[in-house]
Amino acid sequence: MILNSLRQLKHLKKNQYLSTSELRSLQEEKLRNIVAHAYKNVRYYRRLFDGAGIRPDDIRTLDDLCKIPITTKKDLQGLKQEEIVSGGADMDKCVVKYTSGSTGQPLKIFLSPGERDYQILLNLRILMENGLRLTDKVAYLINPYRFPKSKFWFQRSGILRREYLSVFDYPEKHAALLMRMKPDVLYGYPSNLTLLALHIKENAINEIRPRLVFSVAEALEPNARKAIDSIMNVSTCDILGTIEIGDIAWQCEARSGYHVSADAALVEFLKDDGRPAGPGEEGKLICTSLYGYTMPLIRYAVNDICVPSDRTCSCGRTLPMMESIKGRANDFIILPDGKVIASCFLVIIMQAFHDVAQYRIVQEDKARLIVSLVKGKDFNARTPDLIRKEIDRITGNALRVDMEILDELPRDKSGKIRTVVSKVIPGMQEKISV
Repeated sequence: MILNSLRQLKHLKKNQYLSTSELRSLQEEKLRNIVAHAYKNVRYYRRLFDGAGIRPDDIRTLDDLCKIPITTKKDLQGLKQEEIVSGGADMDKCVVKYTSGSTGQPLKIFLSPGERDYQILLNLRILMENGLRLTDKVAYLINPYRFPKSKFWFQRSGILRREYLSVFDYPEKHAALLMRMKPDVLYGYPSNLTLLALHIKENAINEIRPRLVFSVAEALEPNARKAIDSIMNVSTCDILGTIEIGDIAWQCEARSGYHVSADAALVEFLKDDGRPAGPGEEGKLICTSLYGYTMPLIRYAVNDICVPSDRTCSCGRTLPMMESIKGRANDFIILPDGKVIASCFLVIIMQAFHDVAQYRIVQEDKARLIVSLVKGKDFNARTPDLIRKEIDRITGNALRVDMEILDELPRDKSGKIRTVVSKVIPGMQEKISV
């Protein structure tokens, strides 16, 4: 297994420097394979293809991809597991993940252990290309429900050492733990990293000196990036990743735009009218996984708003580029005593409630939150009370939490639904100065 992972990692490193024709050939071979597999083994895609009057043999090149109808999260949510998972998949061994984030619509994602490991290798490529050493100690600020239950044998030998900090803890505790851990690398949500950086500055802490910082899962505002970089004396690497597809795009050491992981996913940028967005134009992200056979995702609407690019990077990598990720980050919540809560606190709480189709949490004033819900499949009447209790637990009963059920939530101009909105300190990341 270790030797196979090393071979895959070697291929992933090589793929960054393929010629345009070599990369296209690799993509088209993988596309043909995944399309043929999906049509043969997944009921949803057989119906989709038959309804569109296309057969797998009609999809031979990247130019043929547009013949396939786009699939949305909503299209998949209402389907039974056996309709979207490949026939013959060993469900007892599958890794199950739930989407969340800016649409507020959870979706159950199934991966084989091998596909999960491939996602890990894609992430490791990003980290190593940005300077991660195998002997580095990495501190992850992530959802505590995703902490691994055990360590690999090589981690006990000092290779790829990892420590985990809960996003539910406040920056005071993060700082205390990090001063003891002395990590070489920090990896986490930008909202947590921002609050940590400000705490380091306010308390003149000199013992936290990571060599590398990686920002994931949320939008990283320019001013928040400047604060993290200047206070920690780093150059933050931002990664665009999704639960469904994995890490889609990432920054290299040049920090000039994002490299698309085009050897693992096909990425399209489409305007509202369905036409492709050109270089410098905003477009919604449509992705096709080239390695997901357990639950294929073909022309899947991720819907992040991004700007494609036709330039090459000074780093020498030949992976296609995109300029930027649009859309505004979630807001922070402030408690009556002045303590600030990162938005990911609330987002992670909501991940557990799979019967909620959409949600938005708005802080009206320093004493009150309004939680708006759209009912999902098999909605439980007790869910609003359970959500309120979870928020009370995290905030120490400091806020009044009002619940409301809506038929639909309004979207932002970006087309997204920001899930945490503050009327007390709106756009805090945009206003940070150091």
